[in-house]
Amino acid sequence: ALLLAMLDNDDIREDFCFDAVDIYTDYDCFDELVEFVEKAGKVLPDSRELFREMAAICEERSEYERSVIIYNKLIDKDPYSLQDWFSLAKVEALLKHYDKAVEACDFALAVKENEESIISFKGYCYYDSGQYEKAIEQFLEYESITKEKSVAYELIGECYVKLDDNNNALKFFHKALDIEPSNSNICYQLATCYYELGDIQKAVVYLRDTLSLDSRDDEAHSFLGEILLQEGDYEEAYYHLSKSLELNEDDMETMKLKGEACLHLEYYEEAVSVFETVLREDSYDLHCRLKLALAYAKMGDDANAERQIQIIDQMSQSADFSGLPNEKSQQWKNVHGAIQSLKRFLLNHIDDSENKESLS
Repeated sequence: ALLLAMLDNDDIREDFCFDAVDIYTDYDCFDELVEFVEKAGKVLPDSRELFREMAAICEERSEYERSVIIYNKLIDKDPYSLQDWFSLAKVEALLKHYDKAVEACDFALAVKENEESIISFKGYCYYDSGQYEKAIEQFLEYESITKEKSVAYELIGECYVKLDDNNNALKFFHKALDIEPSNSNICYQLATCYYELGDIQKAVVYLRDTLSLDSRDDEAHSFLGEILLQEGDYEEAYYHLSKSLELNEDDMETMKLKGEACLHLEYYEEAVSVFETVLREDSYDLHCRLKLALAYAKMGDDANAERQIQIIDQMSQSADFSGLPNEKSQQWKNVHGAIQSLKRFLLNHIDDSENKESLS
């Protein structure tokens, strides 16, 4: 009440209003803050900065629609405000209103042509909305005016990746790397493209380059480990997969790959530990449960190997797979059918009545 009353003074200043805004936000009095700013806007000679501060607070609270209203009011007062058009574009993008964001960018560019930040942001809007051809055109325009050409080339390369045009992506990633050879992310992008094109050797080369530039890139360690596992280099695969998990212990896909490497290297106890960790996160991972049974069998622990097969049999008969992804649900249905077929075959070919009863 006191802060509102202060606005009735004839000599009210902008710095007092900003101090008041800080007090309202510190005490989380948002509704009162809105009332104060609206009243202050009527008495200050120029209230634009105060309303911009209000819009920023709304963005922090994820109240983007309210921010849009404020920026539109500011633009009504000054249609040539580059700052407000750009701020409006960014909020519309946060709302995923990409057409409106692009439109705001166009108005901003009408105020100031060839503004790099706005041209690149417009490209991001096209990219995020899945309009990759338009994004490429926009980033090419950005490349023509910016000194940060490596960034532009990398963005164009990423657009081509989205379009499944890995050859063109490679062209622009190489141009980016020529300018910025110490960029580990570009090396990783190159590795991904070469892998998609079936050039495993070059994929490995660029993954090694990625790790030489950033040894803490868990994704690069995991990707390289996966490729080496496929290529039969189990020891190095094990090293990189272990390194990846040191950096990101919650990556279950990498964990499963490490389990595979352990099986090949005959690290059976570690394989058991790895697969059990995965199954604690996802008990319906059929592939992992079968591998766990194999690891126990390789250790000579037949009892636990048989127990895992029994678990698979029981789960395949009693579990409700409707909540599982289609692929995983189909795997369990297939294994259920396979187990039942195997049982029928054995029942038809075994004479021992005791064994027949156990199978049933």
